[in-house]
Amino acid sequence: MSTQRPGQNHLHGTAVHAAAQILSVGTYLPSERITNAELGEMLGYDVEAFCADRGIGVRHRAGPGESTSDMAVMAAKSALKQAGISASDVDLIILATDTPDFVTPPTSPIVQHKLGASRAGAFDLNAACADETIALAVGSNYIALDADIERVLVIGAYAMSKWLDFGPYDRSTSKVLSMLFSDGASAVLLGAAKEPGFLASKIAADGSYWDTYGIYLGTAQPPDHRMIDAGRHRLRFHEHGHRVPGDFNEARWADLVAQTMGKLEIEPSELKLLLTNQVERKATETTLTRLGLAPNHTCWVADRLGYAGSASVFMALEEALEQGRLAAGDLLALCTSGAGFILATAVFRW
Repeated sequence: MSTQRPGQNHLHGTAVHAAAQILSVGTYLPSERITNAELGEMLGYDVEAFCADRGIGVRHRAGPGESTSDMAVMAAKSALKQAGISASDVDLIILATDTPDFVTPPTSPIVQHKLGASRAGAFDLNAACADETIALAVGSNYIALDADIERVLVIGAYAMSKWLDFGPYDRSTSKVLSMLFSDGASAVLLGAAKEPGFLASKIAADGSYWDTYGIYLGTAQPPDHRMIDAGRHRLRFHEHGHRVPGDFNEARWADLVAQTMGKLEIEPSELKLLLTNQVERKATETTLTRLGLAPNHTCWVADRLGYAGSASVFMALEEALEQGRLAAGDLLALCTSGAGFILATAVFRW
């Protein structure tokens, strides 16, 4: 007699689940809200004009005592509440961020402790603003291949304001980077299911752009008082001046999505929703056109919520769900990219 549980297959003698589904999404935004006009006054720069084509209207800023782990916990609580699941029922926490509480220890066990998810394993995943999509794929694969993992919290959390120079533009270390980023967190709860669920993903990278922009301190460049005094510990453009092309995402997103859909032998035009980083509205619109999708096949939130890096695509997903824009059987794709440069996709059937 078979001892296989419903919704599981056997792989090399080990029971595994059939698929990973998105059960809920929860978001947290810090209370301080800075409009383009307000930031323009702070910087002495026309922020409104710079952000107009990008689709960014505001940014939220974490409080002085508010850390990445604090925001991650709030988003996780929201996702768990929506799903009616206790933190003690979570098997794994994956924290996607490049703004951790500390270089080490990792931030995910801090989140696990603050959340009270005593049974959960935890680890951090850093791929800049592409990491939340990669974390979704990793979490989904854990559910599919490990019988002990049935519920995974994937949390994208971002506190980049801690690393930005908001001083006058002509003296700012961060320059235009200070206009782009917002703080916040968003969590996706994945659960084991009988049907897909997660279908496919793809990761690409071009490390030749490592020296475009970043927070350049670590083992290759240990911080010292001269770095701090000069403000070079902030998010900044690298001194090599190796800028990423302005059409970097436009030139790559559509092909990456098409390649991912090709794994499934499904045309990209069959997607119901394509959600991207909330940092370049024009790149999103161009990608939709190249894939044969109408403008309403995405959801844009940066005009109202800001661009919260590792959390941004989850924020767009939550709004899309609140608007009832996904029904059973619909295809959803996420496509994100981050400094370094890394790009990633993940495809789900709702």
